[in-house]
Amino acid sequence: MPETFSAVLEDVGLLRDSLATISELLDETELHIKEKGIEMISADRAVVVVVDFVLSRNAFKEYNHQSDMKIGVNLISLLSVLRRARPQDKLRIKVEDNKLFLTLESDSTRSFVLPLIGVSREESPPVDKLDFSASIRINSDVLGSGIEDAELIADSVVFTVRKDAFVMKSESDSSSTQLMLPTGTEGLNIINVNEPVRARYSIDYLKKIIKAKKVAEMASVNMSTDYPMRISFDVPGKITLGFILAPRIEE
Repeated sequence: MPETFSAVLEDVGLLRDSLATISELLDETELHIKEKGIEMISADRAVVVVVDFVLSRNAFKEYNHQSDMKIGVNLISLLSVLRRARPQDKLRIKVEDNKLFLTLESDSTRSFVLPLIGVSREESPPVDKLDFSASIRINSDVLGSGIEDAELIADSVVFTVRKDAFVMKSESDSSSTQLMLPTGTEGLNIINVNEPVRARYSIDYLKKIIKAKKVAEMASVNMSTDYPMRISFDVPGKITLGFILAPRIEE
């Protein structure tokens, strides 16, 4: 069988750090290899979060695409290989004979072969159909700190976006914590607020998602009241790592 896809990636950390976060939520997935890059849209087993990932062909030194294809991969196994990469290594990827060939090259050459797998999955929600009322850009470390603070108090946190501030608040019967960033705070850009929005989200999921701060210094957050939140981490022209997180509806 002829080779069906090959590529060379010099910045292995870009893929490794993205998959490290995704693997907190998914253990296997289907990658779509397309002319413009490698894409993935997949929900976790509980269908609480949908991962929307694009690694642009512009991120690759070489990208030899013959035809679109879908390949099933075990993310844990793939990540284990990527974690063996040294800073000077480049990654050569090849899909052939129903296998994924991975080669780490620098002063030495190390090769790995992983099987492609069948992935049983539900059809993911159409993430491009979501309609948000508020959009902000926030420093990833600041967002991560707010999540860590909230975890000390409860298992969920309420996000509020107004024209004048972004607020994260967590409460239990006897304790509470709040992070408030007024408009103009360094590391916060309130882009658009059609109306004040408020929604509660699971800290357990947010803790896993925020590990993507390794990918990008800033995170984009899109929200509406009691509605799924989109958090995305972008390296312009190279990678988009987005998460659609379902709200925890208050009774």
